[in-house]
Amino acid sequence: MTAHYTSAAREPLRLRAGPTVVMITPLTELTTRYAAQPKVLLDDPRLLPTILQKHALASPQYVVPVSELRAEALARHDARYHPRGIAYRVEPVPRALAHHRERPGSLIAEWSALAVLGLDEFSSGADTTILCTSDRKLATDALNATLRRRKKHHRTEIRQVGGIVVAATDHMQTLAACLRSLRNREHAWDTLADLEVEPATVMSVQLIDRFCHRFGYRLEEVRTGLAGLYCSRELRKLLTLSCPGAESRPETILRLLAEEAVSDLAWTNFASQVPVYTDGTVGLPGERRRDRTLLTAFDRAEPRLKIGLMHDGEHHLQRSQRDKDAEITADLMSLGWTVLRTSAGMLRRTAETKRRVREAVLSAAEKLK
Repeated sequence: MTAHYTSAAREPLRLRAGPTVVMITPLTELTTRYAAQPKVLLDDPRLLPTILQKHALASPQYVVPVSELRAEALARHDARYHPRGIAYRVEPVPRALAHHRERPGSLIAEWSALAVLGLDEFSSGADTTILCTSDRKLATDALNATLRRRKKHHRTEIRQVGGIVVAATDHMQTLAACLRSLRNREHAWDTLADLEVEPATVMSVQLIDRFCHRFGYRLEEVRTGLAGLYCSRELRKLLTLSCPGAESRPETILRLLAEEAVSDLAWTNFASQVPVYTDGTVGLPGERRRDRTLLTAFDRAEPRLKIGLMHDGEHHLQRSQRDKDAEITADLMSLGWTVLRTSAGMLRRTAETKRRVREAVLSAAEKLK
């Protein structure tokens, strides 16, 4: 299906990727604009270097403002885990649209489609992927897309991105393609922890967790939706490890880490997103009671032993949040809870953090005797 676009002539296309507005502009338009100046010709070799002082190429034919690029250090960090070491400074949505517009009738797929659909946290360091009439070809640099042949079974979802209509694979085909990408070692990222589960499996579980949480799917719906699209045996393994309640990638890591720490203690019963109310009441995992005042929701908790695990992301470094966290921890301790807060650094020190979780569980169990 050919995509249709709605944009004013000679106006840059406005994309909204999350809260950030990004503009992409045809390189030919800027070239014509700069060449309109006195004593400048279209074939002047100084034109492109002049344009690239304020713009960066999102694709061979489209540019974005330099001010909208990702931090170079962040792009380099992602490139360390990219299978071919490619560093992407242009965000995934403008890259996807640029390549999509260069190939009329194409379909945005894999990690690019995931970003277009509304989940872009995995896609910043991923190749741009386009389904078109070309044979399979992996991206060799940041300017070129991974191309795959578009086939009849590819289902199209029409999306509006900042008022622009684009065509992408639907949710389940996108998820299946991303899982295959991880299995085939075509994409990877920093998982923080050194777990017993192999990294490709860890990343796949992170993806399923966030996919379910972001789009509101239940695991059974994922199982049904991926039937015929992904290996059923592998999918069963991934869904066993998954939990739609995870609100971030580190939360998935914390859950898997905690499960490994107490894997031989069959009498433990940890759950995700366990709410605790100010009166000490513990709610059902993933649910909120309107007749109670919520104190906090543990990322992972063992209610019988009163052990709660929480991961503190970057926003917890802010002074106001730190003060709030300290108050919450004090209130939880007064209610008899043992609270373990983790950071990215603690997840990297995997063995040490596992030991702390295990010791907390054994200590709490001893007190109950």
